[in-house]
Amino acid sequence: MSGSANDGHKGRGTKQPAIAVGQGCVLHPFSPADAAELMIAVQDPLIRRYTARLIDDRAQALDAIQGWQRRWAHGLGGVWALRTDGPGGQLLGSVLYAVLDEDLSNGSVGYWLTPQARGLGLASASVARSCPVIFERMGWFRIELSHAVENERSCAVARRAGFAPEGVLRSVMVYPIDGRRSDEHLHARLRTDQAS
Repeated sequence: MSGSANDGHKGRGTKQPAIAVGQGCVLHPFSPADAAELMIAVQDPLIRRYTARLIDDRAQALDAIQGWQRRWAHGLGGVWALRTDGPGGQLLGSVLYAVLDEDLSNGSVGYWLTPQARGLGLASASVARSCPVIFERMGWFRIELSHAVENERSCAVARRAGFAPEGVLRSVMVYPIDGRRSDEHLHARLRTDQAS
């Protein structure tokens, strides 16, 4: 049975919104029309090194997008494409939220950026601006963000987006690109942290 903190708050029946990020960029829900562009973007070596899911062809891209749409529809998280604003906006990255424990109202967030979008503050802005939407629509209390201990850029993103460091999770992640086990830094943001 799901906890009462979630009741009536999940994204069920609500349309996933677009979110302005700044710098001429907007977060939009992914659609099947994004499959080809998604497949190309995630071939970047840095994205592949740290991703939890490899996408190698159009069928896998479509499968991922359909899963992300179901995630929102069932109140289990949300995934956005970061794009330049306007018609035919360029895909620059993504922010992905997934439920960890419905009963405890806990979820997680991940993100990636294409090479041309890195170093501009877009990852931290995307996470910071989408978190309140997720807290509200999903009814979550806690969102975790973890990254490989050597990934200092992700550590900076977490701090700038308001995620407090909590420690190291030893050998918790296995990356599909090479099967390596990774120690991960854990950060978290609570619903009650929003005002700080």
